[in-house]
Amino acid sequence: MDENEKIRIYKDRLRIFLILYVFSEPYSDLNFPNLKRIFKSEQRIQKIDFLLRNPDYLSFELINIAKGDLSKQLEIKKIVKDIFENKEPVIRRLEMERFFFGAYEDIDNVIAFLKSVDFIDFSSKKSIDLKTIEKKYFITQYAIDKFESAIKSLPALNWYVQRCGLIKNYFGDSSGSQLRISQYQIDEYKNTTYKEYIGGIQENVNTEFFNLYLEKL
Repeated sequence: MDENEKIRIYKDRLRIFLILYVFSEPYSDLNFPNLKRIFKSEQRIQKIDFLLRNPDYLSFELINIAKGDLSKQLEIKKIVKDIFENKEPVIRRLEMERFFFGAYEDIDNVIAFLKSVDFIDFSSKKSIDLKTIEKKYFITQYAIDKFESAIKSLPALNWYVQRCGLIKNYFGDSSGSQLRISQYQIDEYKNTTYKEYIGGIQENVNTEFFNLYLEKL
């Protein structure tokens, strides 16, 4: 395994853990006192991860929000301008393939690692046709302590922590299915062939931004 592969594995583990941590909700069960937060649905992980890895798609979704909410137009304008001025759609982009239900990447090894270091636990059920369903992920007290005392302050994680917070602010109440439906409204995403990488939409964002704000990015 070369150095780039090692870095990618490290980043995947941190990014998925951040999604689980930031977007989870308080949880309490007397039978499992060490489990403190819960995150439901792998599909929701995948769709949040897509927004995290594709700043141009995040910008497109934010502009759609701004179109329907005048009170958010100025703040979203600044966010989108910052994203493009910092060239995030190029620098921060991490491609995902399109599978049957949209953007997807196998995270089984990441989840197994997070469980092995006692950061999370998880549960699931089997459907009648033996498919794995109703996946739930639980954050441990140990993980919370580690995150708050050390991981959170790592300079390399600062962008990811802030971006997760931004995504949560605008899309935190959305289910995985709702995020999937929203992402499928974008032609580049919808028309990507099965198991092909989903292409960027910077030009689409430029057009939508100009149509709304009468300014160029």
